[in-house]
Amino acid sequence: MWAMAWVRFGDTDVRCTARVMRWTDEAVGIEFEVGDEKMRCWVWQGAVQRTEGRPVDA
Repeated sequence: MWAMAWVRFGDTDVRCTARVMRWTDEAVGIEFEVGDEKMRCWVWQGAVQRTEGRPVDA
């Protein structure tokens, strides 16, 4: 499953294309890429919007 998710790097909010790895009632475990590096984290469910297939980065 793919989604658009908001993540935060310090004081900067970034919306990214993410692969959903886990989904709970309150949080979503996502994986996304920054350059050649894969990043994984948990974000609040409200920061994630499911998409049909892999979206184009916003």
